[in-house]
Amino acid sequence: MSDRATSLFDDPLGGQETSADATPRSLLVRLIENAAAVLMLALVVLVLANALGRYFAARPLPWTEEVATSVLVWLAAVGIVIGAIRGSLITCEILTRRVSDRARRRVGIGGSVFGVAVLLLFGWYAWQYLGFFGRDVSPILQIPKGVPIAGLFAACVGLAAALLLSVFRKREG
Repeated sequence: MSDRATSLFDDPLGGQETSADATPRSLLVRLIENAAAVLMLALVVLVLANALGRYFAARPLPWTEEVATSVLVWLAAVGIVIGAIRGSLITCEILTRRVSDRARRRVGIGGSVFGVAVLLLFGWYAWQYLGFFGRDVSPILQIPKGVPIAGLFAACVGLAAALLLSVFRKREG
């Protein structure tokens, strides 16, 4: 067994890949990673602007906290999907390291299928929560609470999709 984490996709950004050679899968990965970069930049700018306003002008920007909360939820959602695609989520290999490759694949597939079931259940509850509280608004900017709640739903769906892809990849390999 190699120590390198296996990715769901073989080098999705493939160093020599041109836009003409790009697969839909690698384009999707690139889109998700770019979204994460934009969200991270937005979060840094919002927090920095609030901190600078608070400490240098004695005038914090209270609205930044509302926006930063939504951005942080979406950043976490996108980040966990990226982690799953790259095969870099935390795993416990204490037991699977000691079994045959065939048994390891079966345990991996079983864990992925179980994970998909749990994520779909959690996604269903997030969807219900979104329907119930999604129209509530934040106090300053009146941003619907559905914006961050939808991030939870997107994380469930995205992670479940990544786990399903890993099952099909494991079956092929």
